[in-house]
Amino acid sequence: MNTNLEMQKPEPTGLGGWLILPAISIIFTPIGQLFSLADIFVNYSATIELLGPYMETSMLLTVYYYGSILFEIALLFYSIFLLLAFFRKKKSTPDMFIGLLLVMLTVSIVDMLAWSDIAKLFPNGSETGAVADTGRSLIRAGISAMIWIPYFRLSRRVKNTFVR
Repeated sequence: MNTNLEMQKPEPTGLGGWLILPAISIIFTPIGQLFSLADIFVNYSATIELLGPYMETSMLLTVYYYGSILFEIALLFYSIFLLLAFFRKKKSTPDMFIGLLLVMLTVSIVDMLAWSDIAKLFPNGSETGAVADTGRSLIRAGISAMIWIPYFRLSRRVKNTFVR
C-alpha cells in the first residue's frame, strides 16, 4: 500500500472556510441594494426639491444624481447574477466577485472626487458629511479589495469550488 496517498489531506472544496465571509457579503448585497433603491425612490421628491436649485447650476450634480440611480439599479441586477453564480459554483464567480470589488473601489474614488467638488455648491459646508462618508466607503472598498482579490486568485478552496 502506498501510505503517501493515504496521509495526504484532501483538497478543500465547497462553501466553507474563509469563503463563508464573501458568501455572507454576496447574500446581503442584493438585499442592501433593494433597501438603497427603495430609499432613493421613497425620498425622490424631497431630494429633488432640496437639490433642484443646485442641479440647475451644476450639470455635475445632475449627472451624478441620476447616474447614481442607474448605477444602483445595475448593481442590483449584477449582485443577483453574482449570487446565482456563486451558489451554482460557476467557474466565472471568482472573476465576477473580483470585478464587483474593483467596481466598488472605482465608484468610491469617483464618489469622493465628485462630492469634494459638489460640496462646494452647498452653503455653510452642509454637505461635508457626504465627503466623509465617501471617504469611509473608499477605505472599506480598498481594504476589501486588498483582502479578497488575492484570496480569490490564490485560494485552493476557491479553485476547487468554482468548477462548473
